[in-house]
Amino acid sequence: MPGVPSSKGCDACRKIKKKCDELQPCSRCRRLQINCIGSGKQRFKFKHADSKSATGHTALGKRRAVVPSARSAASFRIAMQVPENELASSLIGTLNITDIRYALEYYGYFLKDIPRRLGSSSALDAAVKALVTAYPYFHDRDFPPEALMYYGRSLRSLRDTLDDPTEARSVNTLCAVYLITICQSWLGKYDDQLASHGEAIAHLLKMSDFTQIKSNFERDIIITLTVPVIIEAIVNPRIKMEPKFFQLVSNLNDSAPVSPARNEIPRSSTKLPTIAKFPEWIRNLTPGDLPDIAAAYLRIRNDSQRMREYLDNWPATGFTVTSSFLVMQRSRYQAGYATLITLGLMLNTLLRVFHPGNPVLSAEAAFFCDEIVLEAELASCYRPLGAAYIALCLVVAWAAAEDIHQLDRIDSILADYQSDFKEISWKDRAIWLRKQFGRYLNMAGTETTDLGPLDGSRKLAANISDSSSSPETCCVM
Repeated sequence: MPGVPSSKGCDACRKIKKKCDELQPCSRCRRLQINCIGSGKQRFKFKHADSKSATGHTALGKRRAVVPSARSAASFRIAMQVPENELASSLIGTLNITDIRYALEYYGYFLKDIPRRLGSSSALDAAVKALVTAYPYFHDRDFPPEALMYYGRSLRSLRDTLDDPTEARSVNTLCAVYLITICQSWLGKYDDQLASHGEAIAHLLKMSDFTQIKSNFERDIIITLTVPVIIEAIVNPRIKMEPKFFQLVSNLNDSAPVSPARNEIPRSSTKLPTIAKFPEWIRNLTPGDLPDIAAAYLRIRNDSQRMREYLDNWPATGFTVTSSFLVMQRSRYQAGYATLITLGLMLNTLLRVFHPGNPVLSAEAAFFCDEIVLEAELASCYRPLGAAYIALCLVVAWAAAEDIHQLDRIDSILADYQSDFKEISWKDRAIWLRKQFGRYLNMAGTETTDLGPLDGSRKLAANISDSSSSPETCCVM
């Protein structure tokens, strides 16, 4: 028999455990100008049959539970240009999901070009098979055995491909690694304590021949994969990329076509070579870094102010469904703003090492933390995929917060977001980063907020608690 939950609150209020007045839309959603879904409606829970004969129907039922309205006819024209096979059809069906909570476009626009590349790379085919098999189940983590089986096969196929020097340099191989890391984040199958095969991706990026990049697909995937490499380099000292590489990627990004309308929208002016310096600044801060950090901080602070004003004046989208193009557009801009203020908060904390007790920097740090908390609440209705960036923002806010009440609030929201991707220990990363910041602040003679009960008796993983230790090599490498 179906269960009957007692709460009739909307999805957004239920996500952050707030009381909902059950109006349509509710008062909180109206105030925040976000979608109000499910307010005042009775919910039911249905159990799928658990038998081998019902496996196919169960998977189909779960897929239908996720799939909202399809894309426009223009998207389906892509399907007519790819080989007519089951794998390509499955991937196209998955990519045609527009609900921001589950849309794979979150991982990059270039994914729409993968179907026409199937059949030319065994590693890419195996990675796509693992992806489409796991996708219908990732939102409730009830993965069938075949999802794990295809994930294992994709790893074996990738290892075989890397033995071929020509195929190892192929952009298809790089794409296969990326798709495997996506499956990895869903399945929670990690070979070490890190969240991705960052070393393998960095190695393949170094092998890339930028003179042979001739398509948007090749350019976009290199730009997309450079960002997680930078993030992982913060906790993994074995990832070292030459400044020349980031300059080349930045040039690729600058060469991408931009519509005139997009040029009118305020965006971050910080270039990739500057962002690439963050891992070294956080791991090995020196007084010689002060001019670069200060210049980058001022640029980010000014850009974030313009983006905040633009968001405040954003035309009301109404309470449309999460597959609406306007909702998708606004959520992407919110993600850009949240990411930018997170970078600003990191630089702000490093500047406080050189300017201890500076009241302006402290006030701006508190403001950035409050903004991250607000963005986390606003993005809650887009979870899991549409708000996947929020966890990393909260990690930085948790590490940088000075006020104990603000820290408690961030800790509570971070614990809630942890449920979206349970296998990634965001709290451990927050503790590691706070210790890094605290080490610098203590050297400068600045008092830091004691972690107290928040740290508790948690034992950090060896590769996170000790900044000088190195993580083990990933299974791909």
